[in-house]
Amino acid sequence: AATTNPISYLYRSPSDEAARLGGAADQLLPHRSLARHRIPFGLATDNKPAGPWVAFAAVVARRDMRTGAVVGEHEQLTHLQALTALTQGGAWVTFAERERGRLAPGWEADLTALEHDPLTAPLESLVGQTARLTMVGGEIVHRA
Repeated sequence: AATTNPISYLYRSPSDEAARLGGAADQLLPHRSLARHRIPFGLATDNKPAGPWVAFAAVVARRDMRTGAVVGEHEQLTHLQALTALTQGGAWVTFAERERGRLAPGWEADLTALEHDPLTAPLESLVGQTARLTMVGGEIVHRA
């Protein structure tokens, strides 16, 4: 399993990072290639602070925040692939892939009800969204 930091490299400075790679933008965090080769990966959000939806938008859009340019369009993820990286990928990188990361009988019931559906909502509405309800281990720990 691997983890990546798309906020820094695909949102804040992808054009600069691609230039360091000699213009090989598809080699910059090649998420779609990782998914195609069935290599589990998660999305890091260790950035000043940033929520997971900024990382989600970064891997789907691959758009430089300064220029608006798409960097490495062949490596853009679908909404479903990005959601999988946040859920199942997050479980993999924390060595919890056999107990977390999916909603299924016998699995830990960690879930959240969001303001917007990450599979259908425009990316702009996802960034900064808040949870309406959060459950950990089947118990409600947050309700808005």
